[in-house]
Amino acid sequence: MSMEIYVLSDRKLSSMSEWQSAIDSEGFPLRLSAAMPLGTIHGALPVTLHDRSSAFECDHRDAKTVISETPDVSFGRPWRYAIVFRWGGDIDAGVSAYLAAAAYAAATGGRVLDCAEGKLVSPAQAAKTATELDQGRALIAEAVRRATEMFRKP
Repeated sequence: MSMEIYVLSDRKLSSMSEWQSAIDSEGFPLRLSAAMPLGTIHGALPVTLHDRSSAFECDHRDAKTVISETPDVSFGRPWRYAIVFRWGGDIDAGVSAYLAAAAYAAATGGRVLDCAEGKLVSPAQAAKTATELDQGRALIAEAVRRATEMFRKP
């Protein structure tokens, strides 16, 4: 199963460097690969989160199409641009996508369409979701450790 979020905005960032600066200004522990130009980004975007390699898919989309395909969401107004973030079951990819989207939205005055929630959220809320996912990793790891211990006991 894949997850998706979108950033809707009225302006685009001009480069990966500008996007990375937005991430850095938010204090997020995320590094984007600068291997491809932002304007042509399509598919997997390698990133580093907390010194761990990961990736999420990232593509530019037509904002009007996104809005028309999502009639149950109140967009409040038309938006000019949309960029989509997709990932599978990798928690690092999800955390990275939410952080990258939050920084992009904050830098462009945009909002994040959280498809799981079915609503637009602020960049701050997207960052909070990333933090919750990141913290959830510890709970999941502990549950796996306990289950593994139970199976090891004679």
